[in-house]
Amino acid sequence: MLHFVFMLNTFHLQTFLTVVEAGNYSLAATTLHMTQPAVSQQIHALEEQLGGTRLFRRVGQRMVPTHAGEELLASARELVRISDRAQQNILALRGQVAGRVAVGCTHSSGERLLPRLLAAFHEQFPAVALELQIAPAEALLDALAARSVALVLIEEPQRRRGLEATPFGSEPLVLLAPSGHPLLKQEQVPPGVLREQPLALPRPGSPLRRVIEEALRRRGALVADMSTALESDSVTALMQATRAGLGLAFVPRSCVPTRSEGVGVVDLAGQPIMLDWFLVRARERGAAGVAQSLHDFLTSPRARTILTRAGISAPA
Repeated sequence: MLHFVFMLNTFHLQTFLTVVEAGNYSLAATTLHMTQPAVSQQIHALEEQLGGTRLFRRVGQRMVPTHAGEELLASARELVRISDRAQQNILALRGQVAGRVAVGCTHSSGERLLPRLLAAFHEQFPAVALELQIAPAEALLDALAARSVALVLIEEPQRRRGLEATPFGSEPLVLLAPSGHPLLKQEQVPPGVLREQPLALPRPGSPLRRVIEEALRRRGALVADMSTALESDSVTALMQATRAGLGLAFVPRSCVPTRSEGVGVVDLAGQPIMLDWFLVRARERGAAGVAQSLHDFLTSPRARTILTRAGISAPA
């Protein structure tokens, strides 16, 4: 098949990769800002270039790569990367930064903050197309290993081989309770009191859940001894659950609006529970192009200013 590969249209290959990731033509069309028939035509054209080889088969509601499609995946990713890198290098000679870059974050690590940083980056580099993926930490790290995202923002340092993590920022978690809750009237509430309260918590195994569990354990309170009314990776859902009276919730302080109706912050005794963020990327020699430009921007003084304004302590 290799003698076919070098004749392939990189736009066809990008469409193929998007269908693989999306699982169907409809979602791929939305991602690519195309119509569904146009996506089908791109895939058909690619199959024709490969001698009429079928690349997908339908399994239920999903389009799954055939054996030939699986064989094409690695080559398609590499050829698209080479094409993007070539475009970026040529534009760099003219002093331009252009191309496409994907960045990922968890629901708690940057869903509300990262778009502000990406907007500032896009203002500086308008020729760069940005993609933001929001998913659980493990899925993001897998995407990073597969090179489908260039950078991820998560709440834990990473020890996976081939990855490097840069401290990005930190902020306290605050404990929210619905308006009128008795704990809002108390000062220095002992963590042990939480055993008597229903909680809305992040999903077990998520980085934010581990941060909360470890912080409470150090204070002599175990989450296992507490009543969990709701579990969700969405900080927005946890805040809404608290507002509805379902349970108390720990959320990043930057996620709480200045004028928050329906909830208040409990004065929990002890040192604040800190949430640390890390910017993670693959450890590669000679990193260049738009991904490097984005990394440089996110660790720049301008990005630190945006973080500080949001109430987040950013490392120098």
